[in-house]
Amino acid sequence: MRLLEAVRLDAAGIADRVRQSNLFTQMGDRGEFREQIISEFLRPYLPSCYGLSPGEIFASDGQQSAQVDIVVYEAVFSTILFQGKTRKLFPAESVYGSIEVKSNLSSEELDRACKNVESVKLLPRQQADSLDLLPFVRFQLGPGLSGGGDFRNPYLGFVFGYKGIAVDTAVHDLTSRLARDPSSSQQLPDFVFVAEPGYMIYRRRPDGTPAPPGSNFASFGWIPSGDDTMALFFTTLLACLGNLRLRRPDLNAIWIQLVSQCCQRAGWAVSQS
Repeated sequence: MRLLEAVRLDAAGIADRVRQSNLFTQMGDRGEFREQIISEFLRPYLPSCYGLSPGEIFASDGQQSAQVDIVVYEAVFSTILFQGKTRKLFPAESVYGSIEVKSNLSSEELDRACKNVESVKLLPRQQADSLDLLPFVRFQLGPGLSGGGDFRNPYLGFVFGYKGIAVDTAVHDLTSRLARDPSSSQQLPDFVFVAEPGYMIYRRRPDGTPAPPGSNFASFGWIPSGDDTMALFFTTLLACLGNLRLRRPDLNAIWIQLVSQCCQRAGWAVSQS
């Protein structure tokens, strides 16, 4: 397949870019450079409707995420704050998910990545389903018809490490987090990729099959991805994005709220009907 061949060829050049990043003496600069490597790797293959940028995500109730290495967001219909800036602010409704990028995914860095992923997944927003055709277009059913009800906008949580701890250690860490608080299972990462030594960790059902993001799962599994780790990272992300739907905030309700506030400040009576 041509797409897979092209992704593999681009992935082969990542090691050289990582070595270039070692020229930076400041770890912050080095980390930012490596985040850009991942964004530049993904960008040519993702449809333009998917945006990639560092930043923070906020919910309508005022909650805000931690700083995210790469926010994957809806780039066509959404209102993004500080467009054109290096780091942006994203309404929760415009976000597909987050990618945490680590130069060396140690146990400590895995803990930080899990906390950042959790800070995104905790942000409240209205659920979308298969009846949401576009963020602002929802298919309306007539009397006697039913549909939708499926959960189609879970936040994706990916972690990518150029190097990292042994897979047994990473799986044990994630499994321990799941055992400590099963009720918070959806706040854990959906996938962890480490290019060296080369593995992918995923959520799995009781029967051992992969569990899609947002669905119930029983444990974490892994596969040895070797030199195809970058290609698997990309294809997994693209497959997950293809199953998601987003629903924008109720702009009519926001407009009514704003008009009411303006009238109240002027001393006008506001009808609630």
